[in-house]
Amino acid sequence: MTKTSNNPYQIKVSLIGAKPPIWRRLLIEPDTTFQDLHRIIQMAMGWQVSHLHLFQAQDGRLLGDLAEDEDSMLNVEDESAVAVSSLLIKEGQVLKYEYDFGDSWEHEVKLEKILPGNQEQPLPRCIKAVEQCPPEDVGGLPGFYNFLEAMEDAAHPEHDTAREWRGGEWFDPEYVNLDQINEDLLERHALFAEYANDELPMAAIDFCGLSPNQMHELLQSPFNCPSVFKPLFNAEAVNQVLDTAPIIRMAKVLVAAMEGKGIRLTSKGNLPLKQVQAMIQAGGEEIVFPMARFRKARSEEHVLAVHLTRVLLELAGFTKTQKGHLLLKKTAQTRLAKKGWLTLYRDIFSTALSQLNWAWIDNREGMEGVQYVAPFCFWLLSEKGSQWQPVQEYLTDMLRAFPQLPQGAQPLAYISEEKQANWALDARMLTLYRILGLIERNPEQAEFQEADKQTMRRTALFEMLFARA
Repeated sequence: MTKTSNNPYQIKVSLIGAKPPIWRRLLIEPDTTFQDLHRIIQMAMGWQVSHLHLFQAQDGRLLGDLAEDEDSMLNVEDESAVAVSSLLIKEGQVLKYEYDFGDSWEHEVKLEKILPGNQEQPLPRCIKAVEQCPPEDVGGLPGFYNFLEAMEDAAHPEHDTAREWRGGEWFDPEYVNLDQINEDLLERHALFAEYANDELPMAAIDFCGLSPNQMHELLQSPFNCPSVFKPLFNAEAVNQVLDTAPIIRMAKVLVAAMEGKGIRLTSKGNLPLKQVQAMIQAGGEEIVFPMARFRKARSEEHVLAVHLTRVLLELAGFTKTQKGHLLLKKTAQTRLAKKGWLTLYRDIFSTALSQLNWAWIDNREGMEGVQYVAPFCFWLLSEKGSQWQPVQEYLTDMLRAFPQLPQGAQPLAYISEEKQANWALDARMLTLYRILGLIERNPEQAEFQEADKQTMRRTALFEMLFARA
């Protein structure tokens, strides 16, 4: 039975067994798919979409991501094709949502109310959030309680280890930023709300072969969008080309220099110039510091790729600064030893997409939407990136798919909004993708030419990471 009413659903998502209770109260559209509900729960609870998941209805039906059940062992239904209203029909009905089969975070999803009429504010929305959810990979509820005990007691023998594991940050179990949850939910649905209005019909949008649902999936989770790209399955093949990424070559030099007592930073907190030059050399001068032919590098802050490598390693939790030294965390050393450089690459890649403020790259205000729509370029590269193509062609395709993007530009009399959008896409998105080793520019063309005079193509590393579904 499929519910046809458009009345919003009020659902409560509770972490089963948590004491004190950890839960979120959400408002969603009844036609929300279980695939979207999975992502809404991830954002609202504070999980990181890093592990497998599954929904189980009261009648025993299992719904999940078909890409996570390739051998059909679980016999799951495709969660992207089933609406929440087809299983939760009456108030009080519940189902189970499990995330991370190792830590086994089980949630009860309960339909509390079917609300009358339409909501004035956009959906989905979180209207109540109680307690912060446990950190990823903490070891289930028993591990979480051990972690809290160590974190809260400075005399506990595991206190320092727990703090280091958290990146030096304090964990307050009672703290939940409801505004941030709703900001994240709104950001990921705002573009599609604009597509649905009368002024911008969906037929006018050119997604270059992607359906709206595929686009939605790609933008929300570029590393977990099985209808667009296959999940990474050949890690050995990826490792063979991983060193083609400038950021990995620079990271290896930086990590090696941190062994032992770490790297003593300058009085301004920067890497010493000798370290900067070593990373430029490793990353490739033509990519890392193309200005070398005109002037010398005098500071870490003057070399974007070097500074970016250090920032991403810190944001991803691999390094810390202590008493004027840049140190590699013990947990990072262990992780590198066990899982290798591909894990580090995936972590900093994900961090670059989700945690880094891209406006920092070109030091310009506005154009925040570039960061959100940037994964669409992965699709464009998979479509036509095997051959050298004009850079401007990619930028034009991005603006054709997201015509509202220039609206985020600053009001400048001498530069059009569209021109600013082109600059931001080039300076932020393509610069970052090049440092990450996903694209290469034609070496026969001048480095500082305009986008309409340059060409680019995808790399072997990109092809390993983003194989077409």
